[in-house]
Amino acid sequence: MISVRTIMALLLAFLALPALATDAGMQNEAAAEGETWPFAGVYKMPVWIDQVQRVCPWKSDAGEGYIRVVRTNVKGPHGIYLQWIRKGIAGSETQAISTVRVEELEGQYQVHLQMPQPQLSPDACHLTALAESIITDRRYKMELVVKGPGEYQLLVTSLLQGGL
Repeated sequence: MISVRTIMALLLAFLALPALATDAGMQNEAAAEGETWPFAGVYKMPVWIDQVQRVCPWKSDAGEGYIRVVRTNVKGPHGIYLQWIRKGIAGSETQAISTVRVEELEGQYQVHLQMPQPQLSPDACHLTALAESIITDRRYKMELVVKGPGEYQLLVTSLLQGGL
């Protein structure tokens, strides 16, 4: 069995590399910014990482970057990690400055969920996804309100069961 601590350590190691960008747009943007992609086209993501998505940009006095959502697939339910990625300046590399696990999805809500759809507001990034319990088949609407590095709030709406 893989422990959560081991998964977190490996996740940080693998996702800290700019080479793990999943969409071609990120690779094209990186090439335009002069970043190098030493493993472009040959990297392989760890088996417990189901999907990675770049969702919302952020900007502050200390820098700018984007938020990345990582969906894992370990022991049945999906897990979600949120990462705040800071773009490098003056030739320095892009790096993850904060990574948090949405802990409510491991204990309170054991669900399979869609990749969240982002909506940017002036003060936060809202990530909305539909989810289904792996135990009871109950459906939920989940919204993650993502703010500064390491700061999020999970809002859950239980959807009514349809029936005849």
